[in-house]
Amino acid sequence: MRTRAALLMAACALIAACAVRRRASDPRPLAPAQEEAPRPAAERSAAPAGPRGEAPPPPAAGKETGAKSRQWGRVAISTAILSPAQLIGPEVPYSPEYRALPVFPEKLVFDMSWGFLSVGEATLGVDKIVMFNGRPAYHIVSEARSNAFCDAFYMVRDLNESWLDARTLTSLGYSKKIREGHFFRDEWVLYDRDAAVFVNRRVARDGSFSVRAGTIPAQVQDILSSIFYTRAQPLPDGAQVTVDVNTPDNWPLLIKVMKRETLKVPAGRFGSILLEPMMAREGIFVQKGKRLRLWFSDDPQKRLLMMRAEVFFGNITGALREML
Repeated sequence: MRTRAALLMAACALIAACAVRRRASDPRPLAPAQEEAPRPAAERSAAPAGPRGEAPPPPAAGKETGAKSRQWGRVAISTAILSPAQLIGPEVPYSPEYRALPVFPEKLVFDMSWGFLSVGEATLGVDKIVMFNGRPAYHIVSEARSNAFCDAFYMVRDLNESWLDARTLTSLGYSKKIREGHFFRDEWVLYDRDAAVFVNRRVARDGSFSVRAGTIPAQVQDILSSIFYTRAQPLPDGAQVTVDVNTPDNWPLLIKVMKRETLKVPAGRFGSILLEPMMAREGIFVQKGKRLRLWFSDDPQKRLLMMRAEVFFGNITGALREML
């Protein structure tokens, strides 16, 4: 039973985004909304900044509190923020000034299996552009759900979200809500590219939380947004793509282009590009040290066709079933 549980956890951790969830309830009001234009450095932090825009020290751990309210303008990324929901504004139309994704909007549905055993379903997509902390952002969503058979002994209901700056294709933040058996995690990270800082909050089942803050590279991605960033890059034979990832530790994700081949999945037969990410940290894709392979369609859309991760015994596979 413990082995099956571990395999199912890997299945949901695998799908390049299958592990985040619904937004937390909207917390207390922030400072008044600001204009989209960059503000002076002195206005960009909730406390005096240190060298290189270092974030103020986090508050002591405690319980989640706060009134329900939203501010849709530009605010400082600081430990005063209780949820990404405070930064989410209205949906906006696509503009030619934005950097285009290979496909938008998009929703991919995957059948998840361990060998010949079906274990559930996962989805990955980008559904709209919203204002996020005063910037237009692609809203990326991934979900994982175990099937009825697996629910009997290990239920999985995971949701991941990421907000990708539509002008720069860098991450503005991500959120994940994981429900896997008895395991519970609510976590989010927000990025301030101008001040080069991040703030991370992790909330436990009983409402207690911990907060981290630190610095980030200029072109930061989260694990989920890195998929869409990679799809927007040229992928010639033998190429390597390096992505600066924060999870909330900073580390370089090296993605190697291995080969081109024909691939058959439930959605059909496609020419494909096989990529292999070199995981330097534990992440959404797979545990550190385990092999992960991704197949993208060999066309301008570069849709994710299949994922395969090595686990304790055998492989967990996500195969594309539908493109919506």
